[in-house]
Amino acid sequence: MIIGSKIYHQNKIYNSLDWAKENIDNAPDGSIFIADEHEKARARQGRPWIFNKGQLAITIILKPQNINSIKHTNLSLRLNQLNMAITLGILKILRKYDIELKWSNDFYYKGKKLGGILSQVIWKNNSIIGIIFGFGINVNNEIPKLDNKYYKAISIKEITGKKIDKNELEKNIFKSIDLFYKKWLDQKYNEIFLEWRKNQDYIGKTVTVHRQDTSWITGIFKDVLENGDMVLKKGSEKFLIPFHVVDNLY
Repeated sequence: MIIGSKIYHQNKIYNSLDWAKENIDNAPDGSIFIADEHEKARARQGRPWIFNKGQLAITIILKPQNINSIKHTNLSLRLNQLNMAITLGILKILRKYDIELKWSNDFYYKGKKLGGILSQVIWKNNSIIGIIFGFGINVNNEIPKLDNKYYKAISIKEITGKKIDKNELEKNIFKSIDLFYKKWLDQKYNEIFLEWRKNQDYIGKTVTVHRQDTSWITGIFKDVLENGDMVLKKGSEKFLIPFHVVDNLY
């Protein structure tokens, strides 16, 4: 397996993304970073994320050998499809709990968020030296009650009514991510996209998107493009919502 080629573990760190970045030069492809406690965990757009020990919080460094041979015009597309591959690897294991994929890469159960993924491309001297993926999943943690009509969360323990073997779940997710990562390395890009598209559970439904410019837009989620962009229809107009630019989808 590539995923898990080396495992870094600490009892407590500031946050795993910075920790992984500090080790980017020496960590091999597929390295995993796990900490028992995070002081300042981060979500997308630099937002804070409250860490609980019952959560599964994993950071992975990928260093695909072919990344810098990809044509510049295709690079953004291939990186987005790599994100799709990692997302599918996680989703395949979570589907047994009836978890849905909510565009772009969040995991939901009946309108409540279970987890999500973020990624960061690391450059040096005009070359990519690694891609860091971080994901968090509510497994056995208690969900705090927040006065926020847009954010409702849930854990697998709450869904199943029993405590989950977090180590076993972690192991299965690593194996699944490894399979999808190898598909991407084998350049099975269209196969990855089509499976990711098939798993977009909100296609055809009315959604409200909070965009990066802080504006809101509501419409019908019509489709996704090869690069992951959402096609949103509002009345007679169509809008493209960029794959990695969106803040939140409710």
